[in-house]
Amino acid sequence: MNDEQLERSLRSIRKECFVKYYELFQDRNWSKEDLIEHLIAVEGYQESGCITQISKSRRIFDDQREYDALDIVISSNHLPIEIIEKERILRFQ
Repeated sequence: MNDEQLERSLRSIRKECFVKYYELFQDRNWSKEDLIEHLIAVEGYQESGCITQISKSRRIFDDQREYDALDIVISSNHLPIEIIEKERILRFQ
């Protein structure tokens, strides 16, 4: 995954969603079906959107680009403070 693909993936996932559910996307004990159910129940997302978010997020982790993704997120100007704070915690774990 190159930088341009990473940027596009984050736009598809939504940066806020990537950070908010970072641990769940990373955790392979959560099946794709469980994640879809969770995202629909908690966020009210459509199933097709969940599938996209999960597959693109997991590809970021598979390609070991998660810290690069967090760098992109932190440089974003339009995220709630709680997402930025969580990004900082994730970055330094």
